[in-house]
Amino acid sequence: MIDAVRQWAFDRRDHAHSQHVYDWWSRHDRVYAAFVTAFLFGRTGEFRDRTVDALSLDHGDTVLDVGCGPGPNFDRLAEAVGPTETIVSVDASHGMVKRARERGEQLNCEVEVLRADARRLPLANNRFDGVCATLSLSVMGDVEAVVSEMSDVLRPGGRTAVLDARSFQTAPLRWLNPFIEGASAYITGSGEKVTR
Repeated sequence: MIDAVRQWAFDRRDHAHSQHVYDWWSRHDRVYAAFVTAFLFGRTGEFRDRTVDALSLDHGDTVLDVGCGPGPNFDRLAEAVGPTETIVSVDASHGMVKRARERGEQLNCEVEVLRADARRLPLANNRFDGVCATLSLSVMGDVEAVVSEMSDVLRPGGRTAVLDARSFQTAPLRWLNPFIEGASAYITGSGEKVTR
């Protein structure tokens, strides 16, 4: 039964559904924040801090946030690169881009938010000192293509940091994976089935 629920959810994913889902999330940012907090067992801030810290950014560096959503990383990234630099971010959702731009306007550095497909980034190669993706790679359709694009825009010696989730690896929680994967696919509107 649980496998059938998972398959039903995966069968309903397409571009139009993804856009609808993410635009809905962008209009309900408190629900989005609560969902992410629950998903990360209340450790959202800690995990985001560790992700940005892993980039080892200095003032004056340039950084790209892939699948930026409503911009929850912006404050941390702005503090890391300093007020004279620009944070560049991309998201495929109209609604998320709008919310991220609103959030970026409140920072003391430049924030450039682009609506783009992360599989084909409209950015120059070797441009960024750091590239991060938080809770976004697992909901993108072709992770290998996205990672390749992230690598292309990263300068030699630059760093990539990814915060994401994977299915439970051990029993008994592993038995919940089909349900969780199906619910996640439907709620996020996209993504690849996670290999157990």
